[in-house]
Amino acid sequence: MQKKTLFLLLKISLSVALILWITQDVALDSVFAVITDSSGSLLILAFSLFFIGYVIAAFRWRTLIRVQDGDAPVFFLVRSFMVALFFNNFLPSTVGGDVVRMYDSWRLGNSKTDAVTVVLVDRFLGVIVLFCFALLALVFDETVAGEVPFITAWVTAGLAGMGIATWLFLKIPVSTMQRLSSAKNGVMARVGGILEKVHRSFQAYRQAPSAILRALGLSVLLQVNVVVHFILVARAVGIDVPAESMFLIIPVAVFIMMVPISINAIGVREAVFVFLFSLYGVQSVEALAFAWIAYSFTLLQGVLGGLVFALRREKRIA
Repeated sequence: MQKKTLFLLLKISLSVALILWITQDVALDSVFAVITDSSGSLLILAFSLFFIGYVIAAFRWRTLIRVQDGDAPVFFLVRSFMVALFFNNFLPSTVGGDVVRMYDSWRLGNSKTDAVTVVLVDRFLGVIVLFCFALLALVFDETVAGEVPFITAWVTAGLAGMGIATWLFLKIPVSTMQRLSSAKNGVMARVGGILEKVHRSFQAYRQAPSAILRALGLSVLLQVNVVVHFILVARAVGIDVPAESMFLIIPVAVFIMMVPISINAIGVREAVFVFLFSLYGVQSVEALAFAWIAYSFTLLQGVLGGLVFALRREKRIA
């Protein structure tokens, strides 16, 4: 059996096992009753925030593309995000969505290296902001910090590690990358050649601090939009966790769901939200209703992205 097939089967097994475990003592009819009785107006408002998020993300992406002396219509980037969500939801990982965005960056006239780099920087800024949100929330809310072992240390170490790694990568002389790419070992030379191209592409961002700050500001705005979305979903199902606590719960949950140990975080999502909300006295029924509504919204985004993908033209536009 191929490794990919084995890993896929393991992910499916874990998702099924987690779902069975988390629902074994829960009356599912009660969960569906909570979903049925949830506030329709709040759910519509929550779903509408996705489209605001697409626009914010598109402006951030365009800011980073302009650093590379390129440009892009915001509407094109919004559609690309929607198509990426389709691939994220209907492939067993989020890598497919990033590949779509890299391909669309190339369609705009960027080199392949620049197309890869701009998506990496874009994703990196989003992760940095999530880390910062989690750290700030820990200052104001000790409920989760006291229950999750070493959470402050993990978040701080993660943020510091990303910062140090970025600083080192940008500080590595180009000559070092060139020596690596000219290594006698064929595999090492190929890896070195790729790293050299990406390193050169990253240098453009090193010379554009104002653009990076603008993109970082848009990342903050985007993540606030994400947390507000989840606050609205929580209120819709009757979960009354303090808003400031949601700025800790959501980043922690997102990071855990990013770990590729299950199929699209199925099972992991339910377990994480049941655990985190239980720290605030929320019952499993409401937490599961929250998790399943959130996932249904994610799937609906994927379906809309699929429609956009089916209708768009596949050609280089620059």
